[in-house]
Amino acid sequence: MTNFFTALDLIGLILLCFYSCQMLLAALLPKPRRTFAADPQLRFTFLIPALNEAQVIEATVHNLRRVSPNSRVAVIDDDSDDATAVLVSALAASDPNVLLLRRVAPEARQGKGRALNWAATQLLQRLRAEGADLSREVFAVIDADGRIGPELLEEARQALGDPQVMGAQARVRIRQSVGRLRPQNVIGRMLEQQQDVEFFITRHLQVLRSRWHTVALCGNGQFMRASYVAEQFARGLEPWPDVLLEDFASGLEVRLAAPTHRLTFLEHPVTQQGLPNLRRFTRQRARWTQGTLQCLPYLRRLWRTPVPFLARLDFTYFILGPWLNALIVLSLLTQPLRALTGAHGLLLNPAVSLTVSLLNVGLQLNWLVRYQLENRLPIGRLLFTAVSFPVYGFALLLSLPLAFKNHFTGRRTWDKSARHAEPSDPARGVSAAPSGD
Repeated sequence: MTNFFTALDLIGLILLCFYSCQMLLAALLPKPRRTFAADPQLRFTFLIPALNEAQVIEATVHNLRRVSPNSRVAVIDDDSDDATAVLVSALAASDPNVLLLRRVAPEARQGKGRALNWAATQLLQRLRAEGADLSREVFAVIDADGRIGPELLEEARQALGDPQVMGAQARVRIRQSVGRLRPQNVIGRMLEQQQDVEFFITRHLQVLRSRWHTVALCGNGQFMRASYVAEQFARGLEPWPDVLLEDFASGLEVRLAAPTHRLTFLEHPVTQQGLPNLRRFTRQRARWTQGTLQCLPYLRRLWRTPVPFLARLDFTYFILGPWLNALIVLSLLTQPLRALTGAHGLLLNPAVSLTVSLLNVGLQLNWLVRYQLENRLPIGRLLFTAVSFPVYGFALLLSLPLAFKNHFTGRRTWDKSARHAEPSDPARGVSAAPSGD
């Protein structure tokens, strides 16, 4: 058993080295420069999957129409029980560039990917009937609570000015809840804050991935060229695969479709609500992790397709992430068993153990300092962010076994994120820090 523990600890140490190298590169390497001019002829069609989004959908449609008056907004109502369809129908009646696409049972509520694929086929028919140049048409997926500024679309025009770029992903920011910080909402506020820190770190990782065009597409702020979507349908493939992480899988499909296809990252953000609830947050992250587990079969295609080596390596590391994390958690959970049996694992020199511990703490401090430099947080909010790290880590730890349980028991329910009403319509950025007074 000692040999098993030793192997487990050695794997964990190697993974920590990989993780540290990735984080250091993400923190230090600058973003590659774009050399293509913006394409002013690009036309955007926003796709908004909506299931019971009455509390946020009007503000989102108004935001998109205000930011891009010449674009089309298509709301995909997935058989909502609330007033989502009624609200969008009223908007569409007074604005020809707002479309309501309704799905009904039994086809509805089968996942975000299926809703997007269905809507894309409807919109492609419209575009072809209009004689549109599909290479100049772009589908932009926005969550029902998403908000953007005009700068994002200008950046997208430049990124998609490269004819080899088939997909682009905007940076994501979390809008913090407003109002007083109270004992009953402190955990939720901590989770909201850490979600924005998480997407801040993800921004740096996305910049790194843009070097080998493996930027991970997300469900919010995802841009995809309509000509590529049409080509995928013509091949008999779904642009958004039927997995719980359809957004990441859609990026994989882009790279696997042709060696010259590229994915890129957009610095200007799309903002969205956070999840200020431990149970909802854990379920969301379990769904994301389970979606990654469902992507494991892609490894065979990935290593049989002429994709650049670094791109293959990056995608492989992401897909294996849940399994690698499970090994690290297993190493921690076996510590009581080791104490009972007297079996030890990898016995590190005290200096090595101290170095590993300091490295882990240093990585966290690095991101905290960088986050502070970007956001100029007051000292109270900075301390609040620092003490929130353990809460966030605990929530992620809870989500991992739940994801594996759902995966191996065959539970594939599309558990969408719940929204909450907001006192205003913030078009961009992150709201003020929670007040303690």
